[in-house]
Amino acid sequence: MPVGVRQLSVLGEFKPFGLIAEALDGKPSDTSTDDYDYFLFDPEIARQREDSSDNDASASALSDRRDHELFIRGNRIIWSIGARVFKRFTLPSSVIKACWCRMGDNPEALLCVLQLDSLTIYNTSGEVVSIPLPGSITSIWSLPFGLLLQQGAEGNLLKHGPFPYSSPSLGSRDIIRNRRETGHSPHNNYSFLSAYDQLLKGESSSMSSHLILKDLLEEPQSIYIEERGKLNIMSDFDERTIWTSDLIPLMASYNKVKMQHSVWVAEVINSSLEVENSSLSATVPTGVLPKRFSFRRIWQGKGAHTAASKVLDPIVVKVCT
Repeated sequence: MPVGVRQLSVLGEFKPFGLIAEALDGKPSDTSTDDYDYFLFDPEIARQREDSSDNDASASALSDRRDHELFIRGNRIIWSIGARVFKRFTLPSSVIKACWCRMGDNPEALLCVLQLDSLTIYNTSGEVVSIPLPGSITSIWSLPFGLLLQQGAEGNLLKHGPFPYSSPSLGSRDIIRNRRETGHSPHNNYSFLSAYDQLLKGESSSMSSHLILKDLLEEPQSIYIEERGKLNIMSDFDERTIWTSDLIPLMASYNKVKMQHSVWVAEVINSSLEVENSSLSATVPTGVLPKRFSFRRIWQGKGAHTAASKVLDPIVVKVCT
């Protein structure tokens, strides 16, 4: 064999372990071979930010460095570690997409599962909350500060209003307690936030193509877009998200009408600026204003007839910009 030449052997076609788990369970039938999805993930994604948990099963599993896989078919999800099934999830309807996400100051990682009319959220201990959604939500994506909701074509869209939950709640008492410990009182802040909502009442009539859910006890918020120094609600339904990061505030998207890819950075809007220019400046304390987020385009590439199938490593993306 010539110097510098190495012979490679093909060991076989890769198959997700979820297929083996299904075969061991005796389902599904052999005729359905391609209607599934799966992804591998680093167990660090599912660990608490400040992991001080006891030596329970979840903590032990998340310290296992073997491949962690989520296998999705129909209304079932199989979480496997190496060649072992760790957890199974069965939902009331078919899964559209699933991803890991963290919200706000909650140190726990959450498994968010999008279905046709609801968003089901699990923590690693198995607690679950189900959030009703309209059918307009077509995809979900993880960002460092919450869950990005992508709306479909303009029509039956999610309007601002009550965002009801089904029981049991996912640690809601713990979240409320943490807020009280930091001096946050929903009752005391109600009048301020109601006044602030009135200040931004124009937002309620605007339809946003992208929303952010950053707290399990709050409604999803519209995301703004910064263009030419101005902030407007992002309402381009052709701007389809194709990649996000749960570590850095970046999103990549593709617009088939404009035939272009874009990379955006997510930023916190200074809500106090809006109040300073209004009659509420004397009545609305800055500390109780909700954080709002915007996307600012940092790169774009035109001429692509189809969306990219993969996005480069964020380090490479930063070099390109």
